[in-house]
Amino acid sequence: MRQARWALVALWAATSWTARAQAPSEPAEVAAEAEAASTEGSEAAESAASPDADARLNEARERIARGEQLYADGNYEAALAEFSETLELLRGHQLRYLVLYNMAKCQERLFLYDAALASYRAFLEQGGAFTEQEGEVRAKIDMLDGLLGTVRITVGVRAYEVWVDDRRIGENLTTFLVPGGTHKVEVRAPGYVPAQQEVQVAARAERALTFELERLAEEFEGLSPALFWSATGVAVVAAGVGAGFGIRALSQRNDVDARTPPIGTDEEASDIRKSALLADVMFGVAGAAAITAVIFALFTDWGGEDEDAAPAESTVRLNLAPTRGGVGLGIGGTF
Repeated sequence: MRQARWALVALWAATSWTARAQAPSEPAEVAAEAEAASTEGSEAAESAASPDADARLNEARERIARGEQLYADGNYEAALAEFSETLELLRGHQLRYLVLYNMAKCQERLFLYDAALASYRAFLEQGGAFTEQEGEVRAKIDMLDGLLGTVRITVGVRAYEVWVDDRRIGENLTTFLVPGGTHKVEVRAPGYVPAQQEVQVAARAERALTFELERLAEEFEGLSPALFWSATGVAVVAAGVGAGFGIRALSQRNDVDARTPPIGTDEEASDIRKSALLADVMFGVAGAAAITAVIFALFTDWGGEDEDAAPAESTVRLNLAPTRGGVGLGIGGTF
């Protein structure tokens, strides 16, 4: 294996810093080659120097040093994070591509062979093809190609993200590479329930998956105000009817009490009891409707309706009908 710190030392030299070759700190032979630093890159960096560029290069220097130490310690995930940030800091720099070499090394150690393959290829495309590492990198690409399988997906929506093993690999992809083995492929799209499938693909093999995403349930926006006003109307009407029956029962009772002696017929007594009972029933209906109206008020969407939408109509009807030996009450309406 060629050394990861080749790129580190090259970058330090290219930004006019003192490069120090250090002893290997890992059994995998991570050695320094100071001669890989380019004099031409150093001159280009100096000519492009500016206060803002210097600040970015200083931060890149610190991150390179941390990434180097993390790599030597075997913390490849943290090292990859440092090198990835360095790649952004060196945007526009002539030797930025050298960081891709380091990233590929970390990705290899993390078994992210698809990402390592992409980093190696980008390294060659952006300038690595003219370095002494070209042969090694091309051999790595051939080796990694033999370790990867192809997954083709068909998704029923236009805009989506593809995640493999809880790692986001891109947007709107139809084909991607994965290391041979079993993987969890997940597709996420705004407004849809994420869908995932497990796929087993061998190296150099190809598998096809189809995803049909389900729309998310519409968000609850509140009840229609018509329900609140309907319940309020029932409460008011029921209370009014109850008051009417209560007044009737009280009037009938006063008529009997005004007699001398205050004695009424059995029919009058029965009529008074029925009026009082109906009053109680209607007051109970009014109370229940009032409580319902309060509950509706808490969950009602008071934001208004579209101007073009026709307002919802609600009606409440109370029907009083004489029956044998009393009065019948019916409640009806549209909501």
